[in-house]
Amino acid sequence: MKKSERRMILILVIITIVVIAILVKVRNGKNSAEVENGNSDNNQTAVSGEFFETLEDGTKKNTSNKLAEVKKFENYEISNIQLTEKNGDTLLLADVKNMGEARAEDTLIQITLLDKEGKELVTYDGIISAVDPQGTVPLSAAIAMDFANTYDVLIKRAEIVPEVVEQ
Repeated sequence: MKKSERRMILILVIITIVVIAILVKVRNGKNSAEVENGNSDNNQTAVSGEFFETLEDGTKKNTSNKLAEVKKFENYEISNIQLTEKNGDTLLLADVKNMGEARAEDTLIQITLLDKEGKELVTYDGIISAVDPQGTVPLSAAIAMDFANTYDVLIKRAEIVPEVVEQ
């Protein structure tokens, strides 16, 4: 191989390396911008949902108007319902007002999260603390799964099933 041919091959190799480096840099820059803007494929599934938005810290906050409606059962009025999810844990917070004329003692409840078609997503237990007439207590109930995309919630008194004792 002549000296001029080696030089030409060396120049072509250098040009090829420079072009590849530029392409890699451009591609990595595009991916970084997508991640920062929340548009990457991996991040897209984490932020999309009909009834929630993702906050800056990664918390999913439920935005369903149906969930935000005041719920009533027995002498209780449940309002200011908030449903959030972070790190796989869904937390339901609400204010519970005793609309009755007598003190309500601790009440075991069942919380059922529903999808848009009214189908049950999950049912779990909670407790409403004792509350005086016209008084309000906070309700806090968590479940270790992601249910941020819930459409509605149904709250009712828990049915207590007696334990069967085997002999």
